[in-house]
Amino acid sequence: MDLKFDQLPSERTLRVMWCIETNCFRFRIVIQEQPLTRRGVLSTVCSVYDPLGLAAPVILDGKQILQELCHGNVDWDELIPDNLRPRWERWRNELHVLEELKIPRCFKPKDFGEVKSVELHHFSDASQSGYGQCSYVRLVNQLDQSHVSFVMGKARVAPLKAITIPWLELTTAVVSTKVSQCLKQELDYQDVVKLF
Repeated sequence: MDLKFDQLPSERTLRVMWCIETNCFRFRIVIQEQPLTRRGVLSTVCSVYDPLGLAAPVILDGKQILQELCHGNVDWDELIPDNLRPRWERWRNELHVLEELKIPRCFKPKDFGEVKSVELHHFSDASQSGYGQCSYVRLVNQLDQSHVSFVMGKARVAPLKAITIPWLELTTAVVSTKVSQCLKQELDYQDVVKLF
């Protein structure tokens, strides 16, 4: 392979594609034909492996459909009810849009200069249908210019049991706190600065 002229390959890491040439993470979606049953829905939703939560808002819709099937006591091999079928087929057919998503692997852009400070920012929100959080890293260079990059996110369906929005907001704040602790354990400030 000639590194100057040949197109660099994409490497696969935990089912997330790393495009070496652009240094971005991408998704490769391969949907196998599954029956229109609760078992088929579960198989399709779980086939998208997303450890960093890059596609969490998209996957959340599929999980909500699965939750409705469970709540409706639909048997594992029973056909999806007609009221959920169009929504499921639309979600399944639009899943390929994830292949267009490109997430830069490096938090620091080229020519950013020396990093003066690193901050982690966490945001969380909740609704009756789901709750989630996302974490960003904010870098500030010697010229006081800043750059923000997505680090990770989490999204979960809301429980079927009736819960108030303030309780769900508190729940998602707890999730955000746990993610913050996890990120701080993995990298302390000095280690992060050394990365850049």
